[in-house]
Amino acid sequence: MVGKKDIENFYNSKKIAVIGVSRNKKKYGNMVFSELKKRGYDVIPVNPHASEINGYKAYATIKDIKNKIDAVLIIVPASQQEKVAKECVDLGIKMVWMHEHIMKGVTNPIALAIIANSGATLITGFCPFMFMPGSGFPHNLHKAILGFFKALPK
Repeated sequence: MVGKKDIENFYNSKKIAVIGVSRNKKKYGNMVFSELKKRGYDVIPVNPHASEINGYKAYATIKDIKNKIDAVLIIVPASQQEKVAKECVDLGIKMVWMHEHIMKGVTNPIALAIIANSGATLITGFCPFMFMPGSGFPHNLHKAILGFFKALPK
């Protein structure tokens, strides 16, 4: 079960890789990446089809990043989640937030199990924007609704 402390630890990470950053600025992965950058996080974009995203060097896989990664945010389709989860585990990543879609959750339970069984902290089931420091509307509204229904991490 995801705890409030897990989410705080994720956002206290020094270097975060975002796997699934689109080149399209209107796509979710790019928006999350951009917001993290705007808030001063050291964020690294990962996309196998791009050498740069929003002016930053992009990597084809997380395995190509030479510097230590403290946390990973995975935003890829279900068909790619298992492969990406294995890469994270192989690299010893200990903090993983897997998010596919706000209305679907994560639809690849094998990918979730790979990360959970590795001993890494796994955050899933919540949109990263809801907990990102400084997020405003509509993300704070989504968080308030979950709070009203007592569905926020404790």
